[in-house]
Amino acid sequence: MHPVPISVPALVTGASSGLGEGFARRLAGRGHELVLVARRTDRLERLAEELRPLSDKPVEVLGADLETSAGRNRVIARLTGTGPWLLVNNAGFGTRGHFAEQDPKREAGEVLVNALALQQLMRAALPGCVETREGGVLNVASTAAFQPIPHMATYAATKAFVLHLTEAVATELRGTGVRVMALCPGPTRTEFGDVAGVEGDFERMGPLFMSAGSVVSTALKAFDRGDVICVPGMVNLAGATSVRVVPRFAVRRILEPVFRKR
Repeated sequence: MHPVPISVPALVTGASSGLGEGFARRLAGRGHELVLVARRTDRLERLAEELRPLSDKPVEVLGADLETSAGRNRVIARLTGTGPWLLVNNAGFGTRGHFAEQDPKREAGEVLVNALALQQLMRAALPGCVETREGGVLNVASTAAFQPIPHMATYAATKAFVLHLTEAVATELRGTGVRVMALCPGPTRTEFGDVAGVEGDFERMGPLFMSAGSVVSTALKAFDRGDVICVPGMVNLAGATSVRVVPRFAVRRILEPVFRKR
């Protein structure tokens, strides 16, 4: 396959920092019209001002909290009935700790943003893509999608949902010209680690740790090829592959002390 035509606008969720900001910069450089989505509109406005000189295409700021139905509906309305899109479903966050001791509201919000919002936005974007046989969806999952993770139980479960949904829909759309891919990065230098409370542990993961720029670059190359799953980094790929042959009870026992709060 080849890059999505620059005539197809791109909508990036979670665009105010990290991977989302990285995707926005790269797609602006390619010449796509952009819609930037996040809660923090002040950051989006600053980013938009930086990106507008890179091309003659508009850069729109769309403030929305995807944890709320109003926020999700606002983005769904922008995606619905407006032709093909390149949707980058990047918004999400993680929590860490004993599941039974977690804040129920925050855990529910994690499911809403990581899973429900992603599914609803994907559903809104795809009809226009299928009709025109252009565009597609890049869903940001995680290497956490390949196994359960004690102490990050909800996060890993939501990313497994993203991976399975993406694979199934990509298979349904085979031959339509519409591409759908799950990006499964390992530890990445973004704000995720601070929010989830794993930043110190991430820093100890050595070769697993990647920059946001390298993850975005690898992801877009894989998306251009028409890949369905992208795991950036050879060490991360080996780890994601190995859990398929290791007994599940062993995987759980290995990961439990790794993610237990110290």
